Amino acid sequence: MRLLLVVPDRPSEAPSGGDRYDAALASALRGRGVDVRVVRVPGRWPWPTPGERRGLAAVLAGGREPVLVDGLVGSAAPGETVACAAVRPTAVLLHSRLSSGAGASGAEAAELDRRESAALHAVGLVVVPSRFAERELAKAYGVTGVVVAPPGTDPAPVATGSAGQGPPQLLTMGAVTPVKNHAVLLDALALVRDLPWTAVCAGPVPDPAHLAELRRRSATAGLADRVSWPGPLSGADLDRLWDGTDLLVHPSRSETYGLVVAEAHARGIPTVVGRGTGAEETLSGPAIPAVLPAVSPDMDAETPEASRSAYPSAELPGDAVATDRPEVLAETLRGWLTDPALRRRWRDTALARRGGLPGWDRTADTVQQALARLASPARA
Repeated sequence: MRLLLVVPDRPSEAPSGGDRYDAALASALRGRGVDVRVVRVPGRWPWPTPGERRGLAAVLAGGREPVLVDGLVGSAAPGETVACAAVRPTAVLLHSRLSSGAGASGAEAAELDRRESAALHAVGLVVVPSRFAERELAKAYGVTGVVVAPPGTDPAPVATGSAGQGPPQLLTMGAVTPVKNHAVLLDALALVRDLPWTAVCAGPVPDPAHLAELRRRSATAGLADRVSWPGPLSGADLDRLWDGTDLLVHPSRSETYGLVVAEAHARGIPTVVGRGTGAEETLSGPAIPAVLPAVSPDMDAETPEASRSAYPSAELPGDAVATDRPEVLAETLRGWLTDPALRRRWRDTALARRGGLPGWDRTADTVQQALARLASPARA
């Protein structure tokens, strides 16, 4: 089987969760014998210029093998995606809705939603990372029949954490954007500044002005010497950061899966995530597809109950909290910081989670089977 995988051209030193999904999927598919050709298309996605859209059109017109387009590209250029779907098997790999990922509102959000709906209704296959994302698309666009292919998780060593040798280290990892909700995190940390802790906010900085505002907020709250902003990390630096972490705090306002949450669990690190986001599904554990209910457009994408878990709710390696109430996040953090039994329980559950995390081979198997059905002449 041959496959063209079209992805946004972005700096490799600061990959997003979607970028890492794309790369890991391509590698796993190649390991299964699929001839994957990856093409990176430049552009200010999800707002490409006419010239950038013409560049995408040229890439999509270059063959007849199935094409899988990252949603940041394919959904943002519906005209080019529709034209591609008319002449070759075409699928969109949607990591998050355009408007949610961009933090758009008003007319901008409406325009992105219009583009995305047109693209998704035109293609023969839509792949998403979670049941949460499946419900979102059904509710927002009436798109059904999508294929859910949760990300895999690479094995990782157990994190040492602070090990009682210093204050607990909290970690937030993700792009420093309003969507990731660092402002609410800082407000919550200000409410627990009487307790010992340090916090690291690691990730790329698309907008230096936003980071500057967050630094001012941190300084005003008296947290400047306790919260660090190292930017994107990789290799040994990233490994050291993970190893020293005691708790991942991921209060993102929009998340379809939360790959970083699974990566924390792979290291035995408990997590606090945003309630009503896809990260809550990841916190709940590997879903059991056999018991998942059917998805319809009128299901509420903000309720996680349709994603059943192999883990009882009392045995979660962390908690899910409201993303707009810093006092609630602060209460959760205070409980974890002051209750040794709670910390031990979350840690033990995260450690137990490690052995049951699926690998990328399962993701690749799901996607490969879906693409094979798409490419089969019988699909007509």
